Amino acid sequence: MQAGEGQAHDEREPIALPAISLLDVLPEIAPSIPPADRDLAERALMMPRLLARDVDLATTLTDTSGDGFDFLIVEGIVLKETRLSNRAALELLGPGDVLGPPLTAIRQIESRAVSRYMAHGAVTLAELGARFRAAARRWPGLSDALLDRLARQTHQASMHLAMLHLSRIEDRVIALFSDLAERFGQMTSEGAVIDLDLTHEVIGRLVGSRRPTVTLALQGLAAKGTLDRRTDGRWVLNPDAIAP
Repeated sequence: MQAGEGQAHDEREPIALPAISLLDVLPEIAPSIPPADRDLAERALMMPRLLARDVDLATTLTDTSGDGFDFLIVEGIVLKETRLSNRAALELLGPGDVLGPPLTAIRQIESRAVSRYMAHGAVTLAELGARFRAAARRWPGLSDALLDRLARQTHQASMHLAMLHLSRIEDRVIALFSDLAERFGQMTSEGAVIDLDLTHEVIGRLVGSRRPTVTLALQGLAAKGTLDRRTDGRWVLNPDAIAP
């Protein structure tokens, strides 16, 4: 919501931004729209857009239609934390990933594990609320595209789980950054450059290890020229080290 004139904005609240076309965010949905419906779809698929920063999204965002919680990450990264008893696992989500109803408190009571999504820095989200559901009823291929996105996320989560079973911390770190390089990196003459602001603590939580252990592993990998952090904060992964 937008702060009123003369009022200070609460940084914990999302900020409404101009609507964004879902056709720009998910270009793969374009074939689902018949050419004769293209102009109508351009208008129907203008989705509300929100900016959130460093907050628990499940407690600060609600679908403006009041009947759901479905958002698509447009820019930025979101950390999904799933807690069971006194243990927690962390996953990293980025542009194109979907934040869906399993977050909500009503669904959480059905499980012993509790999940939450944290905006890591500034995150822009497109709301997939009533407007999207109405469009999907007219053009069912839109739902198929969203299901495909969710299937990729499920595979991503399974791959992340497999990574956590690697015995050596160095192997887990390389596997993590290989994945990040594929999803967020850009290949340069230096190697795969990954522009993500990740602290040693966050990396440790992503690979299931403590921060001091991760720091030692990163120092060792930097000494070998495998993975290093540049002075501008970006990570550089040697392409020869990218896990297959």
